[in-house]
Amino acid sequence: MTTMTLACGLLCTQQPTEKAAPILTADQAALQRAKQRIKTLEDEVKTLKSTKAKKPAVKKPAQAKPKRPPSKTYEVTAYTNDAESTGKSTGDPDYGVTASGARTKTGHTIACPPSMAFGTRLNIEGIGVRTCEDRGGAITEGHIDLYVAGVAEARNFGRQRLKAEIITK
Repeated sequence: MTTMTLACGLLCTQQPTEKAAPILTADQAALQRAKQRIKTLEDEVKTLKSTKAKKPAVKKPAQAKPKRPPSKTYEVTAYTNDAESTGKSTGDPDYGVTASGARTKTGHTIACPPSMAFGTRLNIEGIGVRTCEDRGGAITEGHIDLYVAGVAEARNFGRQRLKAEIITK
């Protein structure tokens, strides 16, 4: 072969070309983009599901315990059913009957200020739980009168400053 033929052969030899992407219509291109977006979203959903499955269960916050009202210091005295404390004598039909209509009971009844409803229960320091069932002319805010059976016991009790906590209203 001649030099010319060789040169022409080298220059004219067609090199393999890369395949050109087919030309798509607008609808085909939109469909291809939509399919790609669906694939991406499906992958995201899989990732989220696997992450959610690995997360520890969320604990519900513990219910807050109801706060107890703080104790308050009261001036505590004692009273009896006798005329000295109530102005009623033994023959009086209201003798031993409280302002709420209940009968006085040792270890149970107290006279409270008007701000406390009848039935309110107080836990009195060193005394225990007592129920507000009575009122009295000398019973003002910050004062509680404890029912006791005898005059001597009432006198021995005297006046005391004790803490009391309302436990029910």
